[in-house]
Amino acid sequence: MPDRSHIGRRYSAPGQRIAPDSAGAMARAIAGADEVREAGAVPPTYAAVYCLGPTLAQLFSDPEVGIDLAGLIHGEQSFEWPTPVHPGDVIDATAEITSIDTKRGMTFVRLAMEATRPADQAVVCRATSLMIVRALA
Repeated sequence: MPDRSHIGRRYSAPGQRIAPDSAGAMARAIAGADEVREAGAVPPTYAAVYCLGPTLAQLFSDPEVGIDLAGLIHGEQSFEWPTPVHPGDVIDATAEITSIDTKRGMTFVRLAMEATRPADQAVVCRATSLMIVRALA
C-alpha cells in the first residue's frame, strides 16, 4: 500500500515516437461519423498514449509502492497542452508522486505528469491525477 515515504518517487518514459498511423486512428475514432477536423494533427487525448500509459504502467508495477489495481478508483484528472504534438515527434514523459494521504481507510495518491519534446525542450503536456486506493479485506 502506498505511504508517505513514496512521495517524490519518479517514473520516466523517454524516447517515445508519436506514430502517425496510431495518432490518426485515434483522431478518426474520436470523430466517429464526422470528418476529422484537423487531418494529420495529433488529438490532445493522445496524451493517454505517450504520457499517462507508459508512466502509470511503471507506477502500477512498482512493488515497493504496491498499488492493488483491484482497489483502485480514478479520482480526478486534469490536462494542459502548452504546445502541440506532431506526428513523428519524439516525446519524453515523466510522472512524480506529489502527495499521499490516508482518510477513512482509503489512500489518496496524487501525481504530476509532464511530457516534453527534447528536440526543442517544449512542454507538450502537463497533467495531474488523483487515484484513490481502497484497502481490500
